[in-house]
Amino acid sequence: MPKTYPKAHPKKGKLKKNQSKAQLKQVSLLKSKFYWVTLTLIILVFTLAYGVLTQIPLEKELLMLGCILSVLGFAFYIGFRTVAGYNKRATFIFVGASIFGFSIWVAMVLSFNATGVISKIASSLGEDFFAATTLTICLVLGAFIGDLIGKNKETVMSLAYELRGKIRK
Repeated sequence: MPKTYPKAHPKKGKLKKNQSKAQLKQVSLLKSKFYWVTLTLIILVFTLAYGVLTQIPLEKELLMLGCILSVLGFAFYIGFRTVAGYNKRATFIFVGASIFGFSIWVAMVLSFNATGVISKIASSLGEDFFAATTLTICLVLGAFIGDLIGKNKETVMSLAYELRGKIRK
C-alpha cells in the first residue's frame, strides 16, 4: 500500500511575517507627506486664483489663506505626529485652544483697539471677517500650545512647583 503524506501547509511563522510585511507597506493617506504637500499647494493655488478672480484685496486674501493653512497645518500635526505615550491629548488640545488661544486673541484685539489699529483693519477687511479669521488662527495656536504642555506635563509641573515655591518666599 502506498504511503500517504500529509498536505504541506504553510508554516504559521511564515504566514505572520508575510502579513506583517503587507501591513507595513500599507500607508495611510493622512500619513503621507506627499498628500499634505499636494493638498497645501492645491489650496494655495485655488485660494490665490479665487482672490484674483473675485478681486479680493490682498490683505483679506492673505488673512484667509493664513486661516486655512493654520487649520491644515494643525490637521497635519495631529495626524502625522501622533504620540503613543501620553493620554488625554484631546483634553490638552481643547484646554489649550479655549484658554490660551482665546487669551491670545483677546490680548491681540485689545492691543489693536488701544492703539487704534482695529478701526483701520475693520474699514479695510471688515470686522466680522477679521474676527473670524484671527480667532481661528489664535485657537489653532492655543491648541498647539496645549498639545506641547500635554507632551511635557512633567516638566511644566516641576517648573510650576519651583515658581510656586519662589512666590511663597
